[in-house]
Amino acid sequence: MLRILGVSVRLGDKMALDEVALQARAGELVVVEGGRGAGKTTLLQVAATMRFPDAGEVWVAGRDVTALQRTSLPYVRRNVGYFAAGLPLLGGMTVLENVMLALGARGADPARARELGMRALGRVGVLGAATRRIETLSTAEVRLGGIARALAGAPSLVVLDDPAAGLAASDAGAVLSALLGAVEAGAAALCASADGSFAAAAVRAGARRVRLEAGHVLAGGGPIGVVASRRPDGGDEGVVRVEAHR
Repeated sequence: MLRILGVSVRLGDKMALDEVALQARAGELVVVEGGRGAGKTTLLQVAATMRFPDAGEVWVAGRDVTALQRTSLPYVRRNVGYFAAGLPLLGGMTVLENVMLALGARGADPARARELGMRALGRVGVLGAATRRIETLSTAEVRLGGIARALAGAPSLVVLDDPAAGLAASDAGAVLSALLGAVEAGAAALCASADGSFAAAAVRAGARRVRLEAGHVLAGGGPIGVVASRRPDGGDEGVVRVEAHR
């Protein structure tokens, strides 16, 4: 579902990403860890088609995004549910209306958008805030509403940038449960996390862990390409299927 091949991004005089290779398949959760300045946010922006790389290819839903005209991007983005702190919910609207607006852009009619929006808000534990305006919500409720917006409508690719930041443990657990549910339903998911507890819980549930440092993908102290390789029997090495908690 997501293939990032030889991607490089320069921000000023710094290489934010340096020939990064990464893959997330349908039904797979990949958790990206790394310190401040490692390149996590830039990587997720590239994965969500919100930033074009300076070099390399980004394949989403079988299409090389870097080869598309900008006018074609909205059609690709219908497949992507993206959460980042820099994508706030719109003021003057309820949290449900915000979620419904995103679903409408993906083609859902109002009745279906309302149904899916309520379901997504319930999964992250803020169903009670569905009809409240954004200005009346706590910071945590706004974050949870943004995560619900990203997960609503079963997008094929889910990209979440540090979703547990600033959340209580119970809220972070609800987010992880909702994310695992999306993966179980067939989504490919890429999630960056600076929260060690959240990342560890995801790994225990079956997620694949990737370490990013200074724009390079690392594992065990050495650079690697994390695109799955083929075994002689035709299977895939390193591909993890996530099963939601029962």
